[in-house]
Amino acid sequence: MNRFNLALAMIITVAHSSQIFAHPGHGTSQPANPHGILHYLTEPVHLVPFAAIALFAAAVVIGKKVVQRSRIQKQKAVRSTDLSK
Repeated sequence: MNRFNLALAMIITVAHSSQIFAHPGHGTSQPANPHGILHYLTEPVHLVPFAAIALFAAAVVIGKKVVQRSRIQKQKAVRSTDLSK
């Protein structure tokens, strides 16, 4: 994507971002959220995507650790086989 298209996409996104507010309590109608972070942790609309992203990130991290451990074990097995010959 060239810079012009990227800049155009960014301008359109910023210009229409006020239409994205999902429900009352967001945006210009109420400048300060009275519930703060508690709103985002207790509303299912916000909590479900956050939980999904957190679970995905945890799965990626755990998956990488499992793969790394299996590679280390395979390397140890190959080394012990080479030493016994």
